[in-house]
Amino acid sequence: MNHVLPRALAFILAAVVTGALASIVQTQFNLASLLAFGAPVTPALRGLTTAEDLARFGPVMAGIAAAALLPAFAVAHVVGRVVHARWRRGVLMLAGLCGMAVAFWLMASVIPMPPLSATRRLPGFVSMSFTGVVGGLVYAAVLARRQDRIGKGQGRAGTLAMMAAILLVPILAFIIMAPPRGVPPAHADPATYRVQTVATGLERPWSVAFLPDGRTLVTEMRGRLRVVGSHGALSDIALDGMPAGFHEGGTAGLMEVMPDPDFDQNRWLYLTMSYGAAGANGTRLIRATLDGDRIRDVRILFNGTLKTRAGNNGGRMAFLPDRTLALTVGDGNLQREAAQSTHDHLGTVIRIDREGHAPADNPFVHVPGALPELYSLGHRNAQGIAVDPATGDLLISEHGPRGGDEINRIVAGGNYGWPVVTGGIDYPFPRVSPFRRLDGYLDAQLEWTPSIAPAGLAVYNGALFPAWRGDLLVPALKERSVRRVIRREGRIVGQELLLADLKLRMRDVKVAPDGSVYVLTDGTDARLLRLVPPSASALP
Repeated sequence: MNHVLPRALAFILAAVVTGALASIVQTQFNLASLLAFGAPVTPALRGLTTAEDLARFGPVMAGIAAAALLPAFAVAHVVGRVVHARWRRGVLMLAGLCGMAVAFWLMASVIPMPPLSATRRLPGFVSMSFTGVVGGLVYAAVLARRQDRIGKGQGRAGTLAMMAAILLVPILAFIIMAPPRGVPPAHADPATYRVQTVATGLERPWSVAFLPDGRTLVTEMRGRLRVVGSHGALSDIALDGMPAGFHEGGTAGLMEVMPDPDFDQNRWLYLTMSYGAAGANGTRLIRATLDGDRIRDVRILFNGTLKTRAGNNGGRMAFLPDRTLALTVGDGNLQREAAQSTHDHLGTVIRIDREGHAPADNPFVHVPGALPELYSLGHRNAQGIAVDPATGDLLISEHGPRGGDEINRIVAGGNYGWPVVTGGIDYPFPRVSPFRRLDGYLDAQLEWTPSIAPAGLAVYNGALFPAWRGDLLVPALKERSVRRVIRREGRIVGQELLLADLKLRMRDVKVAPDGSVYVLTDGTDARLLRLVPPSASALP
């Protein structure tokens, strides 16, 4: 017992100090990345952001430090038995360094959550790892002092009180600074629509599309293009000649399918997919001719910039009124600053013609060094895109990190801010940016904090639901609903939830030619649903 309490106190204090110091270091590196884009980070704002991160992210970082330092210090104690006493403090400091380095390496390389911004480059990784040296020093110093006192029968109660106080402070700080939970809008009146099940047993479906001949197409991420027949029967389109894709669970694979506006004449389908490998993958756009139950004449129209991690692919597409094609490309996950660059495709909306060429009136065509197909930038991961039939406006929905999901109206050459401007915070709770608005960056039409994880977007223009005309339909993965964003004369005036009672992740939504609404759920045993008025007949 004489050694348990001092070690416990020393370890808790070392973890808290390491976490606090790592939080401070992380904030400085993150703010430095914003300064590189010319963001006005004043000394007062730096101090405020550092304090905010310390209160909200510091406790999380202390937990990470505790998990990293526990095995490191255990190894150090074993080594300490065989080295001279004068080296034991140094062994603990080295153990702290190694423990934190391993933790940050795991976060960057193994854990699917995006790593801390400071650790994505070598200077930040080294600086963050060296906070473990301070942790080892604190552990050694506290252990030496408290062991001596308790060994003399003194300070046991005081040690327990100190342990409680040290633990209480970060816990209270995190509770006080935790992001708001938010209040979801009301559920839509269930008497206003009826849900029909069109198909079941879909494996990670991503997109639904309608052909003029009445067939319904569904993509599955592992690489299948399926046809939904009568009574939910499923058959496959043979993807002959398709280039090899890159598939990884529910984050990469075959994504969108969309017929050409002149499909009756040319039989063209457009497909998006991930390509490459785990450490170098990107978003690809393909055009093919549909010939019965197979495709032919496959042509690659666009290959996006490669990124180092799967996920954040974008991959949604829409035809603009002038018959050019807009495609969303995600920010690359680890390379989020690339969303502010005109030298790559990451974090952008691109615009090309049906042959894959950049139109001459694209906003960056004549900018030296810029990629000519870029149409807008500053996006994180836009997985919804639609053209408003009433105005011709291009709208997208995009994922923020922890909060900051958005709907944006896209204008040529517009910069939508990510990661310099955002209402979201990083997944482990530090600030991405202290700026929610800045001159030179376009504001979102709508923001969701907390996140709902918008995975698609449609503008309702059908005849079956007259009250919905002009409204936006947004399938949400995290919220497990379809949000109806109510608009009047183009202005957002309210929201309500559809299908929330099913408690299923929603992946895509499309308005069918007959005015019904088709919704794809997400997962390995997913469904295709159809929303119709209560008086509607059975499935066609």
